[in-house]
Amino acid sequence: MRSLIYILVGLTIVLYIFSCNSEEYYIPKPKAKIKIELPSQVTSIFEDDIITFSYSNSAVLEKNDNIYRIKYLSYNSDIVFVVDSTSDFQRNKFFFENKVNKHRKFGAVVDSSFLELPELNKYVCAYELYGSNIATSSMFYITDISNNFVSGFLEFRTSINPEIEVQNNIMKQEVLKFINSFRWSSISK
Repeated sequence: MRSLIYILVGLTIVLYIFSCNSEEYYIPKPKAKIKIELPSQVTSIFEDDIITFSYSNSAVLEKNDNIYRIKYLSYNSDIVFVVDSTSDFQRNKFFFENKVNKHRKFGAVVDSSFLELPELNKYVCAYELYGSNIATSSMFYITDISNNFVSGFLEFRTSINPEIEVQNNIMKQEVLKFINSFRWSSISK
């Protein structure tokens, strides 16, 4: 019986010594990565009397009069554009550039590029906006300079911030795909 007590006391002392000398290692969990599914590469084509364009099958197209909205539900974002039939290109361009300049006043850095495709009667000006907590990161207009003016932008249901940077970059590519696929219906393919 005495030997059993000595063994128990000895084990207790050994366990106490190990528990006092053991250092706890704190290993922080890595920051979780968001799993993002890319938009479908399969596209649908929309065509009416004025315009033709393609959009991803993972998006939904809504049309209300002359306002078009390509909704990417998984990204909480839309490509929104308005088709105006007008002969006053300079007026439309002026109002569009005023919208871009409003973002500059809030600290956005704006980069623009211009594309002329006279064989398609297509003239494009695309703006990329950079900054924190801005409302949009991409704005554009497409015109034939004589009859039609299409102005649009990328819209998120939240401000553009570092948390949605990956989604923002994907959606900028979707805007470029939209612009590249855009045609006037009167121009043959």
